[in-house]
Formats: sequence, C-alpha cells, structure tokens
Amino acid sequence: MPKSSIPFQLPNVPYGQKLTNCLKIIENYRKEIIPLRKQVKIFQKSNQEGLVKHWREKYEKSEEENKKLKQEKKQLEIEKEKLKKEIEKLTKTNNRYQIGLFDHGNFKHPDSKKKQKGGQIGHANTNKDHKRNYATFPRQRIFAISCGSCGNTINRTNSFKNKTLIDIQLNTELIQLIIQSERQWCGNCRNEIRAIHPQSLPFTEYGINTFMTILYLRFKGKQSIRTISTTLISLFRLPITKSGVDTILLQAKEYLQGRYEELKQAIRDGEIMYNDETGWMVRGKNAWMWIMATPDKEQTAGSTVYVAAESKGKGIFEEIYGNSDASSMHDGNPSYESITGIEKSLYCWSHVIRYAYEETVKLPKGHIACQIRDRLVNLYQEVRGKPERIRDEKEKLLREELDNILSIQSTGQTVKNIQNRVRTQKQGLTLSLLLTSDGTNNLAEREFRQLVISRTISYGSDTYAGMERTAILSSIIQTISRDKTKLLFPTLASYLRDGIKDKYSNYWHTPNVGG
Repeated sequence: MPKSSIPFQLPNVPYGQKLTNCLKIIENYRKEIIPLRKQVKIFQKSNQEGLVKHWREKYEKSEEENKKLKQEKKQLEIEKEKLKKEIEKLTKTNNRYQIGLFDHGNFKHPDSKKKQKGGQIGHANTNKDHKRNYATFPRQRIFAISCGSCGNTINRTNSFKNKTLIDIQLNTELIQLIIQSERQWCGNCRNEIRAIHPQSLPFTEYGINTFMTILYLRFKGKQSIRTISTTLISLFRLPITKSGVDTILLQAKEYLQGRYEELKQAIRDGEIMYNDETGWMVRGKNAWMWIMATPDKEQTAGSTVYVAAESKGKGIFEEIYGNSDASSMHDGNPSYESITGIEKSLYCWSHVIRYAYEETVKLPKGHIACQIRDRLVNLYQEVRGKPERIRDEKEKLLREELDNILSIQSTGQTVKNIQNRVRTQKQGLTLSLLLTSDGTNNLAEREFRQLVISRTISYGSDTYAGMERTAILSSIIQTISRDKTKLLFPTLASYLRDGIKDKYSNYWHTPNVGG
C-alpha cells in the first residue's frame, strides 16, 4: 500500500508499541460496547413508548371527536324532526288559508247550492223604508228665486218633487252654567240637603253628556285618549286634556263597577256561559283578557263581560266561574273542564272540524282521514239542520256516529290525531249540540272582536289598572249595544246615575229649579 494511502499513522512510535496501543483500544471498545448496547436499547424502548403514547392520545382524541360528532348528529336529527313538524304545521295552516276556512264554506253541506244574491229567506228585513213613518215627517217647501246659470228671475209653480232628508243636528253650544244649590236641612234625619242638577256629577265640573260621549268615543269609536281630546275640541269646542279624559274614564269606572259585578253574577246564574280568552299587552308584558257571555233569548238580549287577568291559568277561570252551575261553551282548553266538570263542559264544533281540515288539507279526497272529516261535517249539519228533532233522537244520532268514527281502524297518524281529539271531546261535542243552537263558541269570538280591534289600535294598556278599567267599561258598553230595544245614551245615563246613588247615597236629590 502506498504510504500516502495510509489514513492514520503514529509517528515515531515502534511497531510493537503501536500493536499494544491498538489492542488496548480494541479492548476498551469491547468493554464499552455492552453499556452502549444497553443504552441504545433503553433509547429504543423509550422512543417506542413515546410513539405508543402519542398514537394512543391521538386515537383517544379521535374517538372523543367521533363521539361528539355523533351527539351533534343526533341533536341535528332531533332538530330536523322538530323543524319538519313545524313546517308541516305551517304548511297545513297556510294551505287552509289559501283554500278558505273550509272546502264546504262555513260548515255548509257539500250538496248545498250557491247562495243567491240579495235578501235571503229567513233573514231579518233590514229595509229601513218599512220602519219609518213618513206621515209624521214635517214638510218644508223650498223654491229658487233666480236661475243659477243666467240670473233670470224664476216664477213659482204648484208642481214639486219630494225628497227625504235625514241628517244630524249639530249643536256645538256648550252648557256653561254656575249651579247654585241651596243649603237645606231635612227635618227628619237632620242631614244637610243640597239639590243636584240632573246633568251634574260628583267631584267634577264636566256633565253626564261629556262622560257618555267620552265612553262612546273610547269603546265604540275605538279612539285613543289623545284623539278623544282632539275630537272634543273639534266637534264641541270643549277643551279637555289627555289627563282630564283619563280622569273621567277612571270616575266612570267607579260609578259602573257595581253594574259590572251585577252582569257577572247574572251570567253565572244563566244556563249557558260562553268563555274564551285572548292575549293583551301591558307596557310590553303579556297579559290576558277573558270573556264570559250569555246568548240572546227570544225577548231578552244577552250579556257580555270581559275580565282582565295577568295569566291564562285555570285559577282565573275558577274565579270567573265562581258559584255558577251554568254549562261552559269553550274552544277545548282543558282548564275549563277541570273547573266545570265533564257534564258542564261544551266543546266547540267549529274548532274540532277546523282541526280536521288542518290535518287533512294536503291529503287526497279519498283518504280515510278526509272521509272522517266529511262525516264530522255531515253529522254537524244533520243535527243542526233539524232543530225540530227531540233531544233523545239527537243524542242517539250523535253518540252512534261518533262511536262509529272512533271505531275506524287505521295506522295513519292523521287518522289517529283526529280520532284522539274526538275521543277526548266526545261528551262535550254531544252536549254542545243538545244545549245550544249552533254548537259553536262563535258568540264569544264575535263579542271579542271589538276588543281585539281596540287592542290592535292601542297596543294594549299602560297599566294593569288601565286594563281592568277597559274590561269594566267595555263590558257595560258592549252589553247595552247588544240590546236593540235600548238606546245607548239614555241607558248609559241611567247606569251612571244608579252607580252614583249606590256609591254616594246622600248625593242625589231631585232638584226644583227656582229663581
């Protein structure tokens, strides 16, 4: 080997010593190889455990993520089912509005013909010409003096044409009077007597006509307090501020409170009580307005009473129902039956049939659920359309047909839903057509309409006391309006005077106007 190719040499060292040094180096390597191998094994083992730990942690993290994803997927499935039901519900309602309330109209039989235009057989005659006695009308002869076109003088003639004129007498003259009541004493009871003017009310300078006008504008005209104040100035030149109008309404509530309580008790003493409830707002917070009403009879108008409440709980109806033994007609709220009992609970047919239409609106006409729906409509028309039937015949027909509907076997959820509602309300549906003329709660909803319109305009009340005041005064006005034999203002005036007498027994003494 060439000298230059030798990689390593020990200079100036004898060959024997070189050999000895090499052997020593080899021996040292032999001694060190074992601990080195052990150390390598330790490092390899440590590295392997680290990899195992790493992959174990990664696996556990993956499993945790998979578990979380499964839970999220399950929650999404639940939300999906909820949304699906909600969409189905909204679709049913939307389709119902698109096709009208019912395919048959307002519970009309499918075979009924289209209503002809004009007056209907059996309807009241609303032609005012038959109600007026024109012979009592005064006559006023009028004539022109000159031609309006050219100004030429016109001669009078004996020929004329009659034209009826009916108009309102506008009187913007205010009664402004200083009343001087003599201080008198009763020789019997030794009390001071002061005569009161018939139009004067206690603790206010405004008269009874002002009170009644404000009540009319508020609860029949549905005007706001601000608009009432403006109307009084515009029509009668009577300046009353918003707070003044509010004070008058508060006083009117105190005078009519007793009449309101009498109406409530009169409804409790009746045979049928129509009940319902609707939402109300008090300064943006939810409240409820309840109704209790009686139907009109042959010679007597029914009564309507609104009750203000902060909730929709059954305790409110328990207080409203009180000691009554009347049958309660309602829309199916279980709270009513829990208070009246099953024998005094009447269920509304319009609600159960509407529910059947909502459930079947997307189904074909031949579907079994649609057949059940049509049988309910036919049964309702069959019983209601023949009032001459005796009660036992009606009851037998109702119970047999409802039992037949409930005996229909089907696995469809829609059929089960309708049957479940009929099964729950079977007794009340039967009684409602036996005890009422139409078997529905439409009277309560009609009587609520005016108040609901007022709520929409005014957005509710500022306080619960204001809500209660609205309920009391609306009840009085609405009940008077239902009686077509009474004029609103004279009846309301008598109610106000009676309320003042009851509240201030020593106040009202018939006056005799002197010099």
